[in-house]
Amino acid sequence: QAIVWMQENIHGSPVIVEGTTSLYQWGNRYSIYTGLPAVIGWDWHQRQQKAILPSNWVTDRINEVDAFYDTTDEEAAREFLERYQVRYIVVGQLEHIRYAEEGLAKFTRYEGVYWKTVFAYKDTIILVVLE
Repeated sequence: QAIVWMQENIHGSPVIVEGTTSLYQWGNRYSIYTGLPAVIGWDWHQRQQKAILPSNWVTDRINEVDAFYDTTDEEAAREFLERYQVRYIVVGQLEHIRYAEEGLAKFTRYEGVYWKTVFAYKDTIILVVLE
């Protein structure tokens, strides 16, 4: 439902952030099925496409996404969103499995301050970053 909502309601090419996984798991599901740019795409594809860049480029991005979801520091989260010009944040089943609830709590704590929920279904929400 969340992917369909994105396909039907998000126009243009705003950047999204979604949780990461190791290779050949169910990561990058939103960027894959919507075509929207993500802070980091599928690990192996990114390594192939960005081979000219330093070898740590992909792993650094993956680590930054993981740190974004896990952090309890609101300023660090805001800096991440600004650095990558993120417009939509995905917090779904994968993010709840992969990241600490303490870090995910920021999405409720700062609702209406830094972002707001634009889609909610069961344990999945999509937040739009407020400008």
